[in-house]
Amino acid sequence: MRQPNLNILRPWWRADRQRRKDGLRHCWQHCRQTLLDHFGLVAGLLLLACALLWAVGEHGRHVAGLRVAETNRHIAAFHDAPVGDAWRRVADAWQAKQARERTLLRRIASLSGAALQAELGNYRAFVIDTVVEHGLARDIDTVIRFYRRLAACVRIGSCDARLAAGRFGSAAWSFRNQHYYWLLEEYEVGEIDSVIDVIAPRAAGRKAF
Repeated sequence: MRQPNLNILRPWWRADRQRRKDGLRHCWQHCRQTLLDHFGLVAGLLLLACALLWAVGEHGRHVAGLRVAETNRHIAAFHDAPVGDAWRRVADAWQAKQARERTLLRRIASLSGAALQAELGNYRAFVIDTVVEHGLARDIDTVIRFYRRLAACVRIGSCDARLAAGRFGSAAWSFRNQHYYWLLEEYEVGEIDSVIDVIAPRAAGRKAF
């Protein structure tokens, strides 16, 4: 159905639409001319932004390289004296006691209640006697001080956390579990756990006792 009375709106609508088109065209021409007039400044700002992004990336790579280098320095220190010698003496002592230890652990795994507690007492005595018999107290302390230094390096961001965890995490928790009853007597076990947790926070099954 035609509504001729609405025809009076059409010239206004067309004029308004034309004004918007002219305004957009004028705005684009103005912006383009401004860019052309200041092309050197715009290009310079773009180059500066690119240079800053490149510098940030290079700095990140440099810092990452320093972290890896510092972690590798700790890895080397772990194999050299005195830490490497201490670790080897500890490993040799427990290798000599391996058969006895396995027997005790199998027995513990099969017990419960009061019998389990009694056998844990036997295992505790076995661990402490082994440390004393082989004179491992100083070697254990040497390894613990190394872990503390490594944890401090990771904590402040100077060592690569993933590289440290991959290289030391499993061994550190095994060392902790192996000497748990000795550590319970001579150290604050919670502090030792917090140190190793910095090195390997996602180590599964880390606490044996």
